[in-house]
Amino acid sequence: MGDPGHSLFLIAKGSVRVLYPARSADFELARLQGGEFFGEMALLNEMPRSATVESVDEVELLVLEKDDFHRILMESPPVALKCLEMLSLRIRNADEQMSSLSEKAMRDSLTGLLNRRAFQERLREESDRSIRYGDSFALILLDLDRFKSINDTFGHDTGDTVLAWIGRLLKEHTRAADAPCRVGGEEFAILAPAADADVAAALCQRLVETVAEAKPPVDFELKVTMSAGYAACPVHTSSPDKLFNIADQTLLKAKEEGKNQFCHPAAPSA
Repeated sequence: MGDPGHSLFLIAKGSVRVLYPARSADFELARLQGGEFFGEMALLNEMPRSATVESVDEVELLVLEKDDFHRILMESPPVALKCLEMLSLRIRNADEQMSSLSEKAMRDSLTGLLNRRAFQERLREESDRSIRYGDSFALILLDLDRFKSINDTFGHDTGDTVLAWIGRLLKEHTRAADAPCRVGGEEFAILAPAADADVAAALCQRLVETVAEAKPPVDFELKVTMSAGYAACPVHTSSPDKLFNIADQTLLKAKEEGKNQFCHPAAPSA
C-alpha cells in the first residue's frame, strides 16, 4: 500500500490475499487464486497502490508492465471488457466489506447499540443541526443502579446478560428516530431528535419504569433498576459538551436522591 504501481500481476500458481490496514489489524478484502490478477488499479488511475498483497502459499506471477498493459487494453476490447467486469465486482465487494467494517466500528459488540465514539459524533451533528436550523433535540443519560454488586454477586456473565437485555429494552421502548447508545460500562445515552424538555422527561420516566417492572432473562430473582437525567437543546444550551454536563449532573442528582428515578435539570439562567 502506498507504493507506486508500475505493473500488473497475473497469478499463475498459488494464492494471495489483499489486505487493507484497519485500526487493530489488517483487514482481508479479497483472496485471489490462479488465473486472477491484481495491481490494475494503480496502472489505470496512476495513483499509489491502495492495498497490500501478501502471498498465502508459494506463488508464481506473470508480470505485465504498464505500457504493455495499456497496449493490450487498446488492442483487445474483450480483454478490456473482462478487466472492467472484474474491477466492478472488486469495487462492489470492497465497498460492502468496508461499509460493514465501518458499521462494526461504530457499534457496541455486547448490546448492538451505538458506541461512545458514534455517540460523540451524533451528539455534535445534532447540536450543529439545532444551531443551523433551530431544531430541538434532547440528550438522555441513564445509568444502571448498583451494577457493580450484580457483577460481584452473580459474576460478569450475568452482568453481560443484564447489559445486553438493557440494550434490547432501550431499542424497543424508544422512537424509531431515537439513537440509543452505550457510552460506558453500565452507562447509556439516548439522542432524541425533535424532542423538547417535556418529551425527554416523559421518555426518562417511561424507561425508568420499564426497567424496574421488567424481569431480566436470568433463572433466579434479580431486581434491576436504572436512574436517568436529561437536557434539551437549545433550551438548556446549544453546546454539545455543556449539554452532556447538564444531563450528567441531573443523572447524578437522581442517583444521590435515591436511584430508580429521573430528575429534571435546573432551569436555564436568563
